[in-house]
This record gives sequence, C-alpha cells and structure tokens, in this order.
Amino acid sequence: MIIDSVVAAHILNATLVVPKLDKQSYWKDSSNFSQIFNVDWFISHLAEDVRIINELPLKGGETWTPYNMRVPRKCNESCYLNRVLPNLLKRCAVQLTKFHYRLSNRLETDL
Repeated sequence: MIIDSVVAAHILNATLVVPKLDKQSYWKDSSNFSQIFNVDWFISHLAEDVRIINELPLKGGETWTPYNMRVPRKCNESCYLNRVLPNLLKRCAVQLTKFHYRLSNRLETDL
C-alpha cells in the first residue's frame, strides 16, 4: 500500500499526503502511520522522487475533503494517467482507496 501510493504520486507528478492506514478492513490496529514509521525520514528520503506533505492544507479556511476513487485491480501506469489524472486535475485532490493491488510489482524498472 505505501509503496503503491508513492509510485502513484510519482506517476501522476502529484504531491502525496502522508498515508492514513485503513484501520477497518485490513490493519485492524489503532496505530497511525507516524506511530509505525519515522515520518520525517519518509519525507526526506523520498524527496527526490515525490513531494510529500503531512496533511492537506485548509481550503478557504475549511478542511479539504479529497475526491474518493477506487482504482481497478490491475491498474498500471497508463491506467493511472488515463483514469486518475483527469480526476486529480479536475478536483485538485483525490484519495485512492483499496490500495493493496501491488502496482509496484508490475512497473518498469525506472519507476
């Protein structure tokens, strides 16, 4: 999930928000990302590949709710560019759900 989110942000040339762990369906643990990973290291270590922020900034003084979108199970690089990028450009923020399909296992080596 985390590798896939970094790769997807890189493919889309998008800023990644520090991932939120799915505590309901898979994780079944109350831990947050920052309780498991060193967030500062995560951000700095990946800085050359993708921009990462801790949370979305406020939009007009209010909390910004990203557009939720589920990617197809076998979504590859072109799928992200054709399906996700148009929504990202239109809505400025998307939250990809069910992110356990291992995008990172089927990528070109440069990604």
